[in-house]
Amino acid sequence: MPSAENQKPRGRKPALIGLVSILLFLSFALHGVGAQEYDYEINAYAVYFDVVTPSQVEETVEIDLTSHTNLSQYVIYTDYPVEDPRAVLDLQSGVKPVNVTVREVLGGTNAIYMYFPTLGPGESARIRLTFTTRGMITEDEGKKQFTYYIRFSQPVGLFHMQLVVPRGYAVLSPIIPSPDRVESSTSRLLLEWTRRDLRAGDEFYFIVGFSGEITTPSQPSPLLYVGTFLAGLLIGGGSVYGYILYRERKREEEKIHLRSDEEKILALLRGGPVLQSELADKLGVSKAKVSIILREMEEKGLITRMKEGRTYRVFLKE
Repeated sequence: MPSAENQKPRGRKPALIGLVSILLFLSFALHGVGAQEYDYEINAYAVYFDVVTPSQVEETVEIDLTSHTNLSQYVIYTDYPVEDPRAVLDLQSGVKPVNVTVREVLGGTNAIYMYFPTLGPGESARIRLTFTTRGMITEDEGKKQFTYYIRFSQPVGLFHMQLVVPRGYAVLSPIIPSPDRVESSTSRLLLEWTRRDLRAGDEFYFIVGFSGEITTPSQPSPLLYVGTFLAGLLIGGGSVYGYILYRERKREEEKIHLRSDEEKILALLRGGPVLQSELADKLGVSKAKVSIILREMEEKGLITRMKEGRTYRVFLKE
């Protein structure tokens, strides 16, 4: 017969295992209740705004979700007009049509009902809704302002917001909140915001101010480039030709002045040799200019110079 010491542990071990099993069961049960709190899980939620004109904005909403039950409809609420709504359901097996109905509820709020083929528990899909709206841009003291607000009724894994406006708009600072990404091109300006792990009750809003009017730039005519190129050639050619004429005229003027100065020096030398420093005083010009003139006259064989102290004595060559 076993001793009492050996019986005691065998009695506690099954009891301990049973207690742990109960706690694990309750933990999994509570976790399961929390997981099933919503009919579906929103993995990602994205909103894209494409500003066409001050009175026309195209909005696209994409919801990536996983169903926890049999799900056949999804509802989105907006407090601005909804025009021409259209939607599709993107599944792994392909794209399915979605029936869209818009109804006005209390306070001018619009409910967008989307009906689609039933998603079973654990099945994932992406809903893509696109519609046109107006009134998103308001004007205050001559400045336009785009404002958007959303409040999440359940957790969202990834939230993405994108605003695209034509290049004609000048964005005013500050942008609230500051965008996570800004991209500019010749035809548009793109602003993006991204948030992760949002909880039920979290809110997101942004305000972007603009000045000027939306003007979608048109492509210039090829003739404009040709005309600009030819105009540049004419202006450039005219400038070069004008510069050449200016230089030629300057040279002629310099030759005239030089001949005039040479004639004056020759007249002075006819009276006898003169020091080079004295010629500068008599002509009323700088010593450097007299030196240049005398060097050229010497090369022409009109004069000769002899070193005398720190200067030269200039002789008329017979």
